[in-house]
Amino acid sequence: MKEQVPNTTYRFLAGGGEMGQLIGSVDWAKNPLGPIENWPQSLRTTLSIILHSRFPMFLFWGRDLICFYNDAYRPSLGNNGKHPMALGQRGEEIWPEIWSDIKPLIDQVMSGGESSWSEDQLLPIYRNGTLEDVYWTFSYSPAHDESGEVGGVFVTCCETTEKVVTLKSIAESKDQFQFAIEAAELGTWDLNPATNRFTGNDRLKAWFGLAPEKEIDLPLALSIIADKDRQRVTEAIETALQLSSGGYYDVEYTLISPTENRERIVKAKGRAFFDENGIARRFNGTLQDITEEVRAREKQQKLLTLVENSVDLMSVLEMDGRNSYINKAGKELLGIDHDQEVSLIPISDLHTPEQFKFVSSEIIPSVMQFGRWSGRFEARNVKTGAILPLYNNCLRIDDPSTGLPMAVGAVMRDLRPEIAIQKALEESKERYRLLADELEQMVQQRTRELHESNQVLIKTNHELEQFAYIASHDLQEPLRKIQSFSELLQLNQDDDETKAQYLHKITTSAQRMADLIKAVLNYSRLSNTADRFVKTDLRQVLEHVETDFELLIEQKQATIRQRGLPVIDAIPMHLNQLFSNLIGNSLKFSTNRPVIDIDAEEVLPSEINRIRGLNKDLPYIHIRFKDNGIGFEPEYAERVFTIFQRLNHSRSFTGTGIGLALCRKIVESHGGIITAESELNQGATFHVYLPIRH
Repeated sequence: MKEQVPNTTYRFLAGGGEMGQLIGSVDWAKNPLGPIENWPQSLRTTLSIILHSRFPMFLFWGRDLICFYNDAYRPSLGNNGKHPMALGQRGEEIWPEIWSDIKPLIDQVMSGGESSWSEDQLLPIYRNGTLEDVYWTFSYSPAHDESGEVGGVFVTCCETTEKVVTLKSIAESKDQFQFAIEAAELGTWDLNPATNRFTGNDRLKAWFGLAPEKEIDLPLALSIIADKDRQRVTEAIETALQLSSGGYYDVEYTLISPTENRERIVKAKGRAFFDENGIARRFNGTLQDITEEVRAREKQQKLLTLVENSVDLMSVLEMDGRNSYINKAGKELLGIDHDQEVSLIPISDLHTPEQFKFVSSEIIPSVMQFGRWSGRFEARNVKTGAILPLYNNCLRIDDPSTGLPMAVGAVMRDLRPEIAIQKALEESKERYRLLADELEQMVQQRTRELHESNQVLIKTNHELEQFAYIASHDLQEPLRKIQSFSELLQLNQDDDETKAQYLHKITTSAQRMADLIKAVLNYSRLSNTADRFVKTDLRQVLEHVETDFELLIEQKQATIRQRGLPVIDAIPMHLNQLFSNLIGNSLKFSTNRPVIDIDAEEVLPSEINRIRGLNKDLPYIHIRFKDNGIGFEPEYAERVFTIFQRLNHSRSFTGTGIGLALCRKIVESHGGIITAESELNQGATFHVYLPIRH
């Protein structure tokens, strides 16, 4: 529409304000209403009323519902948007966003129906560049034309958006307040000091054992307070009702419900309000059930007492790396003064650099990932610098509402007493082990001694049996011969030849008996070990024996060869007798030219363990005496060492039957063994094992 200079001839527009001027400036010839001069008087009169009113008014005119409004309505259209384009436009074009809501009301009035009234109606409109929620209180009334018909709809309206928003805000605040009360499970109360009328919400009444519809009697409210608290609560109320106190009321006490028969600890907070004369006119507040809180507080205090008096170090490490708590035992252990603020001590001061690195790189990440860590740990006393061995149990402390880590708790046990006990135990174990070893060695030694004594006793008994046999047989045999030949000699005194023969028999038997007695004496003397062991050269021993048998060797044209004879610890006289008996046997029990090979070599440790009768803790030499004599059957390899056991008839080979028994006794007295192997007419080999040193 093209603006024109206002036509001051239109008296109904005069004094109509901004909108009066705007209407006069519009080229209405292009509008369905036509030029102003053609407008009916009813329209002019209605517009005059609207333009001169200070109350917001709007007009829909004609079948096209052309829009008009006054200056008071103008602000409701916003700063940018529908004004001034709304003037003279069809209602459907101006109000598309609310047309579905207001069109039925307009049609109702245009069709001759009753006027309408709406209060705080939400009609969102486009203004200020956006669609806004706007609340209106308005009335739609008919505007009649000259014919008395309804020519338009006259709208009186008032935007109540601010009012509705304010009421909503109050309601929301009230709801939030009520929700807060409900969420906090608070009881609310209100006391009129002038009338002593006491009121409360349903929760408070329930605590007092009353139904929701019952009134609260002030004496009843005081009567359910525990006896121990009633006087204190009464005094707190009286103090709060005095102006000098500021009206503040804050007290904890115990209620004993008459219906539930249970104690409930509550916290009462309130405020008294005074008039200009300083008289309390109102006293209200809240009552909170803090039973669980107090119980938890008591439990926490018990736990804190337990923690504070624990002998173990207990601490809490915050997520920023500061200790917020260390108990009494922990402070003493770490050299921290009792009143010293632990959060000001860097945790790096409580560790060596290596241990602090371990805490940062191993312990804390493990606790964060897995929830706990435990193991050996070291801390440092901040005063003495002493390194403290500890066993540390760390636990991640999570926020119960979010599940996120809040801190790290630790319980650490001083390992020094355990280490000292362990050390003492180890030392005790070592002493016990040494004592046990010593006792075991003593037992083994005693066992060996007993075994040896037992073996000696067995041998002695066996020898006694053999001596008994000698006394009953071998020694008696020559004696019987002497007796027999003596008797025959007496009977043949006149026969010189026979007499000489009997005397020879008697002499031979006597010599035989003398040899037996001498051999038995030599054998018995070997039981005496009083002779000392000395370094003995076996080659020299062999040379002495060869010297003793020089004539016999020459007579029998014997050959003796030796190899490897060493120096050993031995009794020289005994070994001389050993070599003499073995070599003498080889010379004696031979028919051809005797050949005797004597060689020696050290016994390997593996062989010592294998050969029965050798001491595995000693080194041994193996000496072999091999000859080419008559030998003996293999089954007699052990019997040859038995005293008086002769395998050959004395008429063929002379001897007492004691030589090899004497050899065994010599070898065994030196801690060795002797064995024999042979085949008949194939010679014999004697194996002698002697310790190299004792």
